[in-house]
Amino acid sequence: MTRMRVAVIVLVVLAVAKVVTQEYLYRSGTREVLVSTYRERAIAACQRDPRNVGLIAAPATWARPTDIRVVIGRNDLDVWIWQIDHDLWSARFRNPYLQLIGPDRQPNVQCDYDIVHGMATVSRS
Repeated sequence: MTRMRVAVIVLVVLAVAKVVTQEYLYRSGTREVLVSTYRERAIAACQRDPRNVGLIAAPATWARPTDIRVVIGRNDLDVWIWQIDHDLWSARFRNPYLQLIGPDRQPNVQCDYDIVHGMATVSRS
């Protein structure tokens, strides 16, 4: 009986490890594809955003962001999850964004690039 329990536990651990590994590889691969595909478009859109004035020294500095993250949805929109008929529901919970973190001298400035609409929003975090 104990050998059977050990075998079941080993199989469960292997199954969990397989699922975790597959999920990690899928998410990291998806992130790399999204960043490499939309990086240049995001940088150009961040440079064109009129809110750059006063937030960042030169719009050209977006060409060297400190970090680029893939984010699903925007937390700053005032939409609840049950308001599925709201115009901004997809933007709040479903649309992918590239989040560019400002250059080394201004790490608290970020640009959110909406991949679906091709628009950027520069803000101070």
